[in-house]
Amino acid sequence: MNRRVFSIMAAVVLMTVTGAASVYAQERGVKANIPFTFAAGDSMLPAGDYSLAPLSQNTWVIRNDEGRPAVAALARPNGTNEERNSAKLVFVRCGDRYILSEVRCIGQTTSIPASKAERALEREMARNGSKPETLYVLASVR
Repeated sequence: MNRRVFSIMAAVVLMTVTGAASVYAQERGVKANIPFTFAAGDSMLPAGDYSLAPLSQNTWVIRNDEGRPAVAALARPNGTNEERNSAKLVFVRCGDRYILSEVRCIGQTTSIPASKAERALEREMARNGSKPETLYVLASVR
């Protein structure tokens, strides 16, 4: 598939995702200030204020509050947690790269699977004897 067709298809999906997310996620989203550039799936996002909302059980929309384009990230439910009235985002730091790994809110944990490139980076770190670091960013429930 050529690059132009893929770009057009991605834009159509993104517009659909963005519109539907506001309907589905009226009460379940989170807001956070993320102080570093980070990866979510195959997308790299700059530091800033973000709104995250579930589009479905398997997809979250990550929207930069400064008007930059939103991205959709594949997700999977990953159990419950004790955080009924608070929220946090969990990042894995591999070298100088931060990767969104979980969204914890309203008693639920949702995992964001790492991309192939991120898994390769984690394997490379393991070969070098390094371990990824886990970081938490506090968020507010919308």
